[in-house]
Amino acid sequence: MRWVPCAAVVGLFAAASAPAALAEDKPAVDFLDHAQILSSSDEEAVKSQAQSMHLPDSVHEVVYATYPNSGEGFSRTLLHDLAREHPQFIGNGELQKNVLVIAVGFEPNSMAVRCGAQVCRDIKIYDAGRVDGILDQMRPALEDDDYTVGMILATRAVADPTVRRQSAQEAPTWSVFIAATVMLVVLGAVGLITYLFIRRARVRKRFDYIEGARDGAEELIKRTEARIDALHSPLAGDYLKVQWRSLFNQYTDARPTLKALENIQDYSLHAASIKEAYKALKQINTAAAQIDSLENFCAGDTAVRAGEVQWLLGDAQAALSRQPDNASLRQITQRIKDLSQDLSREDFDSAFARVLEDYHPMVGALPERLYPQRDRKTPPLLGTPEWRPGMGTHYMPYRFAGFWVANNNVSSQLPNPYRF
Repeated sequence: MRWVPCAAVVGLFAAASAPAALAEDKPAVDFLDHAQILSSSDEEAVKSQAQSMHLPDSVHEVVYATYPNSGEGFSRTLLHDLAREHPQFIGNGELQKNVLVIAVGFEPNSMAVRCGAQVCRDIKIYDAGRVDGILDQMRPALEDDDYTVGMILATRAVADPTVRRQSAQEAPTWSVFIAATVMLVVLGAVGLITYLFIRRARVRKRFDYIEGARDGAEELIKRTEARIDALHSPLAGDYLKVQWRSLFNQYTDARPTLKALENIQDYSLHAASIKEAYKALKQINTAAAQIDSLENFCAGDTAVRAGEVQWLLGDAQAALSRQPDNASLRQITQRIKDLSQDLSREDFDSAFARVLEDYHPMVGALPERLYPQRDRKTPPLLGTPEWRPGMGTHYMPYRFAGFWVANNNVSSQLPNPYRF
């Protein structure tokens, strides 16, 4: 799926001319993994690489952020989120001068790199072709779902202000052309070696995950199916079982692959099979955790209920912000707020389900131009990081609805709760 650059800060492989002043102290590294795509080992790998690079002295903090929804203007969305949720990185409406942010977003797939004023100057981000050249290096890894690799390559890019995409108008002399070609070959070799090394580590990590999760998968599936059957809630009806059955079928299809991987000698030669098996196991385990959360929600866990209500409120407020005079959206927003004030009510899950059912047609009734642009053709289903109680059983959130509202022929093939 196409990855879109969205605003800017980046640089590429550190080589010939690094910044004159290099950081003696390691920069702090923070992760805001809203899309839940990074494991703890991913974060450790990125942090270790970031702190070993020759970043400019001005870089005191590197922030890696992921978002399940990038919205229409991902760079602006990123800045607004930091201002609202992480104000320590913001000063006078802009990033602090010593902060570097590298972000990956989905719905639609997007990349954004932002920097504070001093960092921007030191990495020469405004030089012609600078941003495009770096994003060109980052994009292939993201297209291969190697988010860790993409983030590391982007950080390496920041350390080398000479990397840029050369425009067709620039016609170098032969001597410059030869020198540049040699430099590109060297940089390409270093980049390829780094990419292959990190990619091998990613395959190894997926293989280790399979090794750890495979033996317990069958028992986990049985327990999860029993828990779904035991849930007596409007949020756990037939449509939820259909989503679970789809995941189980994918796992069943992957069983021969899982079996074949038990006796392999060199995991690096089986990257495609490992990716297939990893996906099947990861989705099953993610779905089991989501069912656990749903079970707690229905059983009266006020912390879980509060989190789900706040997420729904944010979705409704996002829709209302696009059409402030919509009385129905104002009313549903108030109903969600009222729910948040009574998290212990006995019929909470039923009341929550009724709100979702009433909200769904309001989402579909908005003018098409008011939806965030989406290019994803798969709805948020059980087993994906985006799924939350009620999705696919009662409603489609506003943040995800744009594609299906605009494509009724596709929407009509989905389960009723996802149709518009």
